[in-house]
Amino acid sequence: MDFSQLNKKASDSFHKQRTMLKKLSQGKTLNCEQCGGVLTLDLATSEPGKGIVKCKKGCTDIVLELGA
Repeated sequence: MDFSQLNKKASDSFHKQRTMLKKLSQGKTLNCEQCGGVLTLDLATSEPGKGIVKCKKGCTDIVLELGA
């Protein structure tokens, strides 16, 4: 079984999300790919060690695990 396509897709997704997080942490405005709404980065969530990237409609909802 050839996993090269799956590995490439996972790698591309990782790099895309990493770039998105970099831009959001720099204060840049990014829009949700689904609804076009503004994405927000919240690092001060009620759960210690967790952050979240989301849009108002909820179609983008990425939970981040923040390490020390």
